[in-house]
Amino acid sequence: VTFAGEWLVALGSAAEAGLGLGIYSDSVDSVYRDLVNEDFTEIEQEFKLRIVPFTATFRFLPLGRNAAVQPYIGGGIGLFRWRYTETGESVDFDSTIFRDTYVGEGWSTGPVILGGVRIPVGSWDIGGEIRYQDAEGELPSDQGFSGSKIDLKGFNYLMTVNIRF
Repeated sequence: VTFAGEWLVALGSAAEAGLGLGIYSDSVDSVYRDLVNEDFTEIEQEFKLRIVPFTATFRFLPLGRNAAVQPYIGGGIGLFRWRYTETGESVDFDSTIFRDTYVGEGWSTGPVILGGVRIPVGSWDIGGEIRYQDAEGELPSDQGFSGSKIDLKGFNYLMTVNIRF
């Protein structure tokens, strides 16, 4: 689940600019496929990723901001604060099983592409949006991660509620 807020400013009758802030967090449990502990229990880990996107976007509304149905397309740039952790049991090269936590965090930038539709209802707008972000983070080399990069790209499918002032 993504939770976000955005401040939109009209740029004429068919365009808007926005500044946004959001948060996304998820964790996934994992086990080794072909290895178990000496007592035959699973070797378990948890992978967790949190992304806080700061975005600057531009929208084009081909039917205008006063239409009964307002489709839009747009894009912009995102500054992504991220934190990735791997916690749990791992297997060393000599087959020793140990427990540890690895943490990588940083800032990344990348493009944001979006499209959606909204319907005015009084001083509110109700709608939906599809948003794509493309970014990549650099994991610290001293933590023992299996790779050097973390993929931060992906789609968000959003339900939107706008309040007009």
